[in-house]
Amino acid sequence: MARRTRRRGLTDALTVRGRCFLAAGLALMACGILMGFRDITRIGVLVAGLPIFVLLIARRQQLSFATDRTVSPAIVPMDQWSAVSLHVRNPGPGRTPILMAEEQLDYALGDRPRFVIPKMAPGAAHEVSYRVRSSVRGRHRLGPLGLRIKDPFELTLRLAVVRGTGELIVLPKIVDLNSGQVSGGLGNEGSIPHMIALHGEDDVSVREYREGDDLRRIHWPATARTGELMVRQEDRPATRRVVLLLDDRAAAGAVPRASGSFEWAITAMASIAAVVIQEGTNCFLVAGGELYAGHGGEHLRVEAALTELAVAELQEPALFTTSIEKAGEVAAAGALCIAVLSAMSDHEIDALARVRPPGSAGLAIVTPISDAVGHGPEAEATAARLRERGWSAVAVSSGISVAQAWSSVGASAVRAGR
Repeated sequence: MARRTRRRGLTDALTVRGRCFLAAGLALMACGILMGFRDITRIGVLVAGLPIFVLLIARRQQLSFATDRTVSPAIVPMDQWSAVSLHVRNPGPGRTPILMAEEQLDYALGDRPRFVIPKMAPGAAHEVSYRVRSSVRGRHRLGPLGLRIKDPFELTLRLAVVRGTGELIVLPKIVDLNSGQVSGGLGNEGSIPHMIALHGEDDVSVREYREGDDLRRIHWPATARTGELMVRQEDRPATRRVVLLLDDRAAAGAVPRASGSFEWAITAMASIAAVVIQEGTNCFLVAGGELYAGHGGEHLRVEAALTELAVAELQEPALFTTSIEKAGEVAAAGALCIAVLSAMSDHEIDALARVRPPGSAGLAIVTPISDAVGHGPEAEATAARLRERGWSAVAVSSGISVAQAWSSVGASAVRAGR
């Protein structure tokens, strides 16, 4: 990942030493004039004029800088290091002085790296490297580069900001869900009944018997129904579909959504996505009013889903209505629907309930709106209404882990299937 920019404008100022020279020169001039000593006045002019002269000379010097950043890797899990190579070039016609540089970073990436860039001839370049890591998911900014230039007497300080930034994407935390009571949570015979198996296109079609067909492929139910020999034609695999819906509303009614509740939901959705996609499903992620799926007919990959969740933010509540509509369109052909929600109104619950098509299953984890201890009556009421509408839903408390919540919703599905 690279960013390039140039910046010719500089901010010039006197250093503390330069201001002291200026003040001392003015004081000598004043004393010389009041006392009638011209030599003292001349000395004062020289002392006060030196920093002003150096400042004027510095302003006449035109400097130009260009930067390129390479981040490797540009997408990392939490708490893993990423290496950044910063290339600083001098595309201008003049020679640059020694530069003191500071890379400006998002606070989540830690301390700002500082380094010295030596003099560069026209067209020359200098490369520096540093490493960053973050325990906070999201898109983090790298740069811009700040420069500090001092003259040999350190009377003036020139400040420049080389505009342009790079970025580092930190993926959300992934929790192992296979250690719960419901192994994997999906499509395990004996663990979760057939009612919540992954739905999709049938992988077995039936056609008339042709001479040479293997007799072991005779489909006896179809033969009995039609009165003619029918055989199974297994010419395409099943397309198992899962729709993941993330509730990213910034507020539930008049109550603002707590950041801790939203981050818990992100972790839960990322962990669930990792499980269902690795099962070979055709997965669709719906968040922020957008539908994310694989490109060119490919299934959504784990990396793509986690990247979208990494940059997810709290949105206006109206966008969640759009998310529900898009999830319903995708699930209409049959799909297992999994939603991580906060408390919802009756109108929103009715709209969400229609996302699950007849014959398909729906799993919902309802989180509390705030970070207060306990389930919250709103979350429990939302889960109860969803269960009335055929969903397997559980309300979780603030202290419960994602693995425990996933196990609980799986157990709820088992009870509903009995």
